[in-house]
Amino acid sequence: MSAFPASSLADKIVEAAFHMAGRRIGGLIVLQKGDDLDEILHEKTPLDAEINEDLLISIFNPQSPLHDGAVIIQGDRIRHASAFLPLCKSTLLPKEWGTRHRAGVGITEVSDAECVIISEERGEVLLASKGTLHKKERREDLKQSLHVAPVQKKKDGEKGWLKKLFDDLPKKILFLCLVCLLWVFVIGVRQGEVAFNIPIEYYSVPQNLVIAGEPPKEVNVRLKGSQRLLSYLKSDQVRVRVDLSNAHRGANQISLSETNITAGPGISVVNFYPRDIRLQLAPVSNTDKIQ
Repeated sequence: MSAFPASSLADKIVEAAFHMAGRRIGGLIVLQKGDDLDEILHEKTPLDAEINEDLLISIFNPQSPLHDGAVIIQGDRIRHASAFLPLCKSTLLPKEWGTRHRAGVGITEVSDAECVIISEERGEVLLASKGTLHKKERREDLKQSLHVAPVQKKKDGEKGWLKKLFDDLPKKILFLCLVCLLWVFVIGVRQGEVAFNIPIEYYSVPQNLVIAGEPPKEVNVRLKGSQRLLSYLKSDQVRVRVDLSNAHRGANQISLSETNITAGPGISVVNFYPRDIRLQLAPVSNTDKIQ
């Protein structure tokens, strides 16, 4: 006894097929039944979409990236698109029938699936079943010939969602890993800024001179880098060093630049203040020498 899909679903498949035939759009619509087709199909693109006449037509539109290959329908869902089917090896098929016809018949030779074939050249609709091919002149003829496994309602809702959870588990794990890597990449690339008050380190004071009075003690430094690097950066990792080897006795005004500031690789200086510092150098007193 034939197992028809819900009338509305069958109508959508039939209407899409004859609409495409009228517009000379070629296509293959495979109706999966009891046999698992995963190992038979090649280069399929997962869709898992509701059966929709407009969607079927748009998939096979020559401008669509999915128009090559076949659509796989299982129950009330379009499971895959752009699936490549095994070709029929029989020499009994008419020579004028091309690769599309041979693929449509071929899938029915190695499984219990049926295949609706829409011929681009002749504007015909055919149905392949059990290795044979029959032309369908009218919509009603095709609808009455469709043998589609009925949609099974799940008795145990918990088992249903649990099965979906573990379906294609390796792919889901891979997708999760890619999302995590993308998150790390975005955090690593996203830029941020941070400011620190950094003590000034004076070095290379000329011989017989010392720093007198109260010289500037720190510089406010604003740094820029990836948020990941900035999150690990501590104030004691940033250094402001001032070379006094060219300083002289008395008052000195020294201009600072980014070269005086080190913060590590990947971190750049946005701004700092003050940019000029004044300090006094005095001769070393006898008291200093004794100390």
